[in-house]
Amino acid sequence: MPKQLPTAHAIADMLAMRDALLAAHSAGATEAAARLRRYHPRFTDRGDDLVLAASLSSADAELAIAREHGFATWRQLAAYVTHPAGLADFLQLACLYHVTSDKPANWQRAAAMLDEDPSLARRDIWHAACVGDEQAVADFLADPALLDQRGGYFDWPPLLYACYSRLDLPGMSTLAVAALLLERGADPNAHYMWGGQYRFTALTGAFGEGEMGPENQPPHLHWRELARLLLDAGADPNDGQALYNTMFTPSSECLEMLLAHGLNKTHRNNWLLEEEGELVEHSHQTLAYQLEWAVRNHHVERAKMLIDHGADVKGDAVDGMLLYEWAWLTGHPDLAQYLADHGAETVQLDAPKRFAGVCMSGDGDAARTAAAAEPGLVARVQEAMPHLLPNAAAGNRLNAVRTMLEVGFDPAQPSRTALHEAAFHGHLEMAKLLLEKGASLSARDGYFAATPLQWAITASQPAMHEYLATQHIGIFDAVLCEDTKRLTALLTEQPALLEAPLGTTHNVEAHPENWQTPLAFAALRNRPVALAYLLERGARTDVLDGDGTPLLELARARATAEVVSLLEDVRQ
Repeated sequence: MPKQLPTAHAIADMLAMRDALLAAHSAGATEAAARLRRYHPRFTDRGDDLVLAASLSSADAELAIAREHGFATWRQLAAYVTHPAGLADFLQLACLYHVTSDKPANWQRAAAMLDEDPSLARRDIWHAACVGDEQAVADFLADPALLDQRGGYFDWPPLLYACYSRLDLPGMSTLAVAALLLERGADPNAHYMWGGQYRFTALTGAFGEGEMGPENQPPHLHWRELARLLLDAGADPNDGQALYNTMFTPSSECLEMLLAHGLNKTHRNNWLLEEEGELVEHSHQTLAYQLEWAVRNHHVERAKMLIDHGADVKGDAVDGMLLYEWAWLTGHPDLAQYLADHGAETVQLDAPKRFAGVCMSGDGDAARTAAAAEPGLVARVQEAMPHLLPNAAAGNRLNAVRTMLEVGFDPAQPSRTALHEAAFHGHLEMAKLLLEKGASLSARDGYFAATPLQWAITASQPAMHEYLATQHIGIFDAVLCEDTKRLTALLTEQPALLEAPLGTTHNVEAHPENWQTPLAFAALRNRPVALAYLLERGARTDVLDGDGTPLLELARARATAEVVSLLEDVRQ
């Protein structure tokens, strides 16, 4: 099985691995021979002596390193490791790649590039497929070898570009291109391995969505028709990634379509699972994973549908609790009973879990009675189940959140607060309730060190962004919004904020961005208006990151030319 890609990965690390393999082969190391035999098709049936006697090019070593880490080709590995650096390639901008840089602005930039240079549409079959130029694709298919040939920025076959493209251009149709390719015999199960581990298929591209939300990662413009085309052509309905990407939103159409085309209780998750540094086949039932999520995230009807189709209700405990307990804990006793009726293991709930279930159900009277009868119960429940309140906010369960706040839950706990979740999901009334009850706009989550406003911006939630920006935001959020009026008010009241590092203004310890001052924050997030304002106020530019790298050097690598120019002008 392939190896897990290191958490801290860079193209330099991959090149070092390639060079090390070349050197080991040159030195006659049997370990190098074993790796080449395992991961390079040219050496599969050769003994050590023949492998070590054969010439080995850089391209050979690169292919072996790529396949050793679960990628089909070196280019796919390089695209994963370097993406989204630059965001300048047309195909890179036009397609979803399921990273944090996915956003509508990318597709708009790609469309503008095509307006400036219409010849892009016919540069090659991969560009034509991405644009949706059916005639151009047909012309390229005069060479049948191109039908499933990998190429373009991501080294994908043409069908994947048609399915992952998010362009909507007059007179063009990626749906028609996909139909043409399938009619000519393209593989309906074409896929690439994201990170070497997760199977992103043509079908996954059609359904879209994902962790960054449907605004940033929408489905294909004609996703229903495209998904049916693929399934009718033989696409495997056991598509774990498509199901994962679409499980965050209320609709169950993806699940329903896959069930209708043969997804069943015998299927296993087709991701790879990391075990001791290697990627191995997953043993978990596909439907069971979906059931766990549905039960824990208030998708009651979806959970019942999964149970009806044979999802395993007797599996292992999830985070220490049975599915039956989770159903109670999320405020759905009817679902708990449904699970029990279909063979799920049941258990007597202790007082904290019963109380959590009462809170989640939104029964204010019962919650207040229980809290009054047992002092300290609220604190014990929040300590034991810190994500109870944030999960309720994410699910937009207003009555549950109102009840929890009324009985004393702290809206500032944990670091990924309820307001973060409300902001990310665009639940405006929830955000207003939380702020009214004391939630903090300046709270920063422990992973990204980002505020609720930054979560709203990341998820492309314009209404939430606009609302939170009108509240009493802190200096870093004011920089992000380029709100010079707010910056003036803050710096007039607290002049020391001009040079206050991020680490002194939030509750996240030892975060890599703690060194950033408002000026550095503005520069590295490409906020030229805020940057110019802070420079006028006399903010220092000689700031160093945690490794001692000067801000200007960082900006030259990461920021726009306008930002770099502003910083350089100060130094001259």
